[in-house]
Amino acid sequence: MTENDPTTVNDPTTEADPTTENDPTTENDPVAPAADGGDLSRRRFVLGGLAAGGAAIAAAIGVPVVAFGSAPAWQWKEEESAELIETSIPPTLRSDVWTSVGKISDFEVGAPRYVIVDRPVVDGWVREDAPIGVYVVRKSDTEAIVFDPHCTHLGCPLSATAGSNSFVCPCHGGSFDTDGNVTSGPPPHAMFRYEVRVDGGDIAIRALLSES
Repeated sequence: MTENDPTTVNDPTTEADPTTENDPTTENDPVAPAADGGDLSRRRFVLGGLAAGGAAIAAAIGVPVVAFGSAPAWQWKEEESAELIETSIPPTLRSDVWTSVGKISDFEVGAPRYVIVDRPVVDGWVREDAPIGVYVVRKSDTEAIVFDPHCTHLGCPLSATAGSNSFVCPCHGGSFDTDGNVTSGPPPHAMFRYEVRVDGGDIAIRALLSES
């Protein structure tokens, strides 16, 4: 009676209890992964802290840079022109010693010529000769003009093309005639010239004049 007793072979009371086998309260219990949820929360907290710290560092660096760049001293003022006769002039240009730039007979009348001469340097304890460049324009047998070779706009070096009898600034297109007067472009005034004397056929320069 017991070998094929249907009460024991297929007794549903002896097999897996469906109340526990597929019980959703045990298989997908949200309380079970509590450890993983805690790690995720800590990870999010750490990442949030790093992001906040990075933003604070960027603000600490960026704010001073922006403030420095927007300071009035760094803003271009269109109404203000650069001045050549200021503290930026090399000591050689401030020398008040007469210096020869050559014989007047060596220059062609009306043609600018670039010449390099040695002038005394007086800068604190430094006292020596240093080379500087000047433009010499012979006007007659007894008269010559000697110019500083920089544009009066922003101080770019001027060039004199042979045969053009003019000075041209390669930076912003300013130009001057052989008397130093502005003929075109943004230069605010004429070229700066040196105090000149012609004695015995020799051209000599002294101080750079503040007004041409």
